[in-house]
Amino acid sequence: MSEAVSSTVSLPSRRYRVTKAAVIVFGAVGLLLAAILIAPTFIDLGLLKRTYLPLVQEALNRRVDVNEVRLSLIPTPSIRVSKLSVSDSPAFPDNIFFSAERVQLKLKLWPLLRGRFEITELVLEKPVFNLLKQPDGSFNYADIAAKRPPAAARREPKKKIDSKGGEATGTPLIIPGRMRVQNGQVNIATKGQAPVNIKGINLALQEFSSEHPFPFRASFEYQGLKTVSLEGELEYQETKALLELKKARIKTQDLELPLQGSMSNLSATPRFNFYITGENLDAKPIFHVLSVFGLAPRDTDVSGPVDLSVSVTGPSNNLTTQVRGLLKNVRVNGKRALKGNLSGTVSIRLPIGGGSVSKRLLGDGKLVARDGELTNVDLIKKIQRVTGMIGLSKDQRREATTFQKLEADFILGGGYAEFTRIYLVNPQLEVTGDGTMTLEQPTLDIAISTALSPQASKQTGRGRTASFFKDNQGRVVVPLKVSGRLENPSVELNGAKLAETGLPANAEKSLGSFFKQLFRSR
Repeated sequence: MSEAVSSTVSLPSRRYRVTKAAVIVFGAVGLLLAAILIAPTFIDLGLLKRTYLPLVQEALNRRVDVNEVRLSLIPTPSIRVSKLSVSDSPAFPDNIFFSAERVQLKLKLWPLLRGRFEITELVLEKPVFNLLKQPDGSFNYADIAAKRPPAAARREPKKKIDSKGGEATGTPLIIPGRMRVQNGQVNIATKGQAPVNIKGINLALQEFSSEHPFPFRASFEYQGLKTVSLEGELEYQETKALLELKKARIKTQDLELPLQGSMSNLSATPRFNFYITGENLDAKPIFHVLSVFGLAPRDTDVSGPVDLSVSVTGPSNNLTTQVRGLLKNVRVNGKRALKGNLSGTVSIRLPIGGGSVSKRLLGDGKLVARDGELTNVDLIKKIQRVTGMIGLSKDQRREATTFQKLEADFILGGGYAEFTRIYLVNPQLEVTGDGTMTLEQPTLDIAISTALSPQASKQTGRGRTASFFKDNQGRVVVPLKVSGRLENPSVELNGAKLAETGLPANAEKSLGSFFKQLFRSR
């Protein structure tokens, strides 16, 4: 009986304790929600505008405008600034130096409730930088960098005195350790040159510091390329205005390469020293990247190993990109020239500046192609026509447009490729020559001596005229001139070389008509 009574009495007590705990829990949750909803109204966002915007304007020497400033506590305490814009210096009154769709400042909660803005992360959404490059190579941010105070001065903010003569509570600006850029854009304008627009920029900096290297990740879009991404560490030496890459790698077009170097003299005319190197790389993506910048033909398929070295060096007003490549039996299939297995070295230098790429291009190379054939359809037809006229069989005419070896030594400059040596050999012909080709809308001006094989020489006919063309091996050697557009060059007797043989004028005239007939365009 007593046990029953005891049970009856204890049951309501348990219910009471459960109910009381629930009330406490729900009450705490309610208070928290109320704090989240009400607290922003008690935090003075005007302090942010009154305190920080003037400091930013003074530091940049530029007008700063914002649309609105909002505070939220969930999911993370943060201040969001919309439609931020920074005007350019008075020297460029029509230019907006920087703008952002939104700037987010993530904050620490307890300092915020005490009226302090301690930023843990800075996020820029859709920022746009409009950089103007001056004739001396400096940019429109040079005045900002030049007026920055030394690091020690910034780390020790000045104490403010309130109206009563006492020390006012400071609100120091703490640089965040993390920064992100989402979907940014950089526009670089240089007088007399086409603007450069780099879009889709994403950047993440972790543990930002001017005292030790910190990790970074970046990516951007460039027309004609897959997304370009970089990852590694940065070291910023503020006293030297130097930014240096550490353990960095760059990826694009299925390529991943080490990137090293630095940017110096950031406060005036920046100087670049960046290097990329790699061995036994796939030639296909390399040629694609080079073609985007006008350094390789777009209509050429390649495959095989290449050693590559790329550098971007010099001050911003005199930058030079240099590419050195070692081709290791690379399979080449060009629609306008040849296909075969290509080996050799190429060095290309491109000073950054105005005008077309082809006219600024400098360089040289020595290339050897083996076991291939010519692919210029019109030139093939002309070669096969003349070899057919002198009596070669169909198979021999086909062989005349192939090569066992094709060698070319060349120099690039002034909008031309100067071929200092051309050599081709196949079962029916041996060709030597030199000449030039314009790089823009390629046009040929090449002189060659074509020595027919002994068998082909016998089939050219006999007579006094033919004897003028025979060398000491009894081969018929015909001096030819190839000129005109690369797509449809003309091939005719080289009058200057014919004169050197002592050939009678009437014979030269008749032979010239004969060869023009053979090489006429269809």
